[in-house]
Amino acid sequence: MSDLRQLHCDLIEAIDALAELTSRTNPDEAALATVRYRLSRLSGERRRLVEALCAELAPQMSPADAATLRTLREDTAANRFESSAHVSGWSLRDVVKDWPGYCAASAKVRQSMLQQIEREKQLLYPHL
Repeated sequence: MSDLRQLHCDLIEAIDALAELTSRTNPDEAALATVRYRLSRLSGERRRLVEALCAELAPQMSPADAATLRTLREDTAANRFESSAHVSGWSLRDVVKDWPGYCAASAKVRQSMLQQIEREKQLLYPHL
């Protein structure tokens, strides 16, 4: 279960790479495709692991703590929807057409991802 720490590190690294790419004046399509794919893959791994951890830990916790984990799982599912909508709404062709718009949208999603990672750290790391 300590894999969550590594996934978080890998995700933050990929988020930082995307932030660097979106700070540029023009898009680098190949680099964007690579980083976006990596983020999607890592995010999926993280979601599955968080769900498994929550399911494993909840029965051992107080009702209040178990409810907190349920909320975390629900938020994880909501974030998945947000992320999927972002990726499907911004094809590589759309990114190139509206680079400033994509950069702004990407910043919001990246911030959301970082907040989710911090929340997972606070709630799950003490139990790893």
